[in-house]
Amino acid sequence: MASCSRKDCGAWRPDVVVRYTRSGLHVDGAWFCSAACVESATQARLRDGRRPGSQLPAIPALRLGVLLLHQGAITAGDLKQALNTQRTSGRPLGAELLHMGLADPASVLRALAAQAGINYLSSVDPACVGNAPGGLSADEVRALGVVPIQFHEASRRLVVACGAPLPRAALSALRQLSGCTPEPMMVGDADLQTLMHGYGTTAPSSQRRVAFVNVQNVGDAAARIAAAAASQRTITLTEAHSDSATWVRIESDASVDTLFMRHDQENQEWPAAITLH
Repeated sequence: MASCSRKDCGAWRPDVVVRYTRSGLHVDGAWFCSAACVESATQARLRDGRRPGSQLPAIPALRLGVLLLHQGAITAGDLKQALNTQRTSGRPLGAELLHMGLADPASVLRALAAQAGINYLSSVDPACVGNAPGGLSADEVRALGVVPIQFHEASRRLVVACGAPLPRAALSALRQLSGCTPEPMMVGDADLQTLMHGYGTTAPSSQRRVAFVNVQNVGDAAARIAAAAASQRTITLTEAHSDSATWVRIESDASVDTLFMRHDQENQEWPAAITLH
């Protein structure tokens, strides 16, 4: 006997009826009697699932100016001058030093990577992202703000390019979406934009329809998931939550839809938070 997976529903169907008439809907292997029950259960699931994520651990960061001084990239006078003008411009210290011509981009990138405790790439071949390593869509990459550049299948390790500051929330979401361990490599802003623009440009087209949808709140997301279940009959969901946003990937034999929701767009339903980067 198949019982509806919505806790307060109580509807059921004989297994033989479900099997031969294909009645009901399946979400992650669970049976639901109707799209309305899928929508209600999904709303509860999304609300319960948004807990503080297991982001990459933060380490105490040295001040960028101290690192640049230690590297010999700037002088104490350069640092004092940049700090004074920074109060007016509001730029990050690295950007201020570059703007004033007091430091070179390679030195600033090296110091920013050391500050974050990760490695960096002074240059990267844009062709490495053409085949979409990691299997994300270009829209997902733009939403995350990090770009997969190499996938090691045996270890399930995904090397990704990122900018400063280290986007810990996005890396945590990437781990949840892909099931891989992200290994961040810091790159300059221009290189990051180039990689983001080139991601997936030479990847073979999928046989499944792929869509990326911005949603406003949990209710909107649950309604779209219920509609997908009603249309495809059987779907699977993959969720990723951070303090700033929620992703839900809806997969069926015919389509892959990614729903993206920033929490500061939810009409105060959840506390507003800063964006990912």
